Amino acid sequence: MSNFLKIVIIFAAGFFLTSCNTNTKSDPYYKISSQFKQYCVFQKQSKWTYENDQDNNLHDLIIKNVNDYIGFHAGDNQSGPYSFDVVDMFYDTTNSLHIHKVSINAGNPTTGSGDMNGLYWLFFSDQNYLLAFAPGYPMGVEQRLGSKPGLYTNIEKLNSYTVNGKDYTDVYHTQVRKTEGTPDTVNYQFYFAPHYGLIKWTRRVNGKTTSFSLAHANLIQQ
Repeated sequence: MSNFLKIVIIFAAGFFLTSCNTNTKSDPYYKISSQFKQYCVFQKQSKWTYENDQDNNLHDLIIKNVNDYIGFHAGDNQSGPYSFDVVDMFYDTTNSLHIHKVSINAGNPTTGSGDMNGLYWLFFSDQNYLLAFAPGYPMGVEQRLGSKPGLYTNIEKLNSYTVNGKDYTDVYHTQVRKTEGTPDTVNYQFYFAPHYGLIKWTRRVNGKTTSFSLAHANLIQQ
């Protein structure tokens, strides 16, 4: 089992330990970069309104609580122990998109180098989850993360991308393929823009596509 997959399993199970009890000053400590935060981290009461591209209905997504802490990876035969920043953003559970929370954690050497090597995990109310955004991975190289997180790929970075008549810059386009109890592979496409986060996503399974596009937003960042 790869070092990264072990981290995925620990993360999904929620078995993070705080650094005050487990790490030492000599252990590496990875922080979420300010550049990655521009794409991913928002404060309480931030609100996105998405339009269903099939029926034009609007759906609100509101952050009700934010929790940040330090996670700890205990180390194994491939790497030593290290700690890392984590930010959990919990959404209003009455939202019709069935999105429960987003968890952001700082990257480590397995997710590439540079300021954009953080990880954006998307959790749904039915306990399905996936890695939706990890720009530190090489473009076009599929990452096999396991059956639950799926197969992740950075498709492209777009200088400009238009959603509902609004132009966004420096947009990352990512893809996730996974099985979710269906006879066909589920294919997700995600689009992330700085200061807006997730601006569009699609889900295709059994020949049917559902997509949501950002209509307007009222967002708070530090």
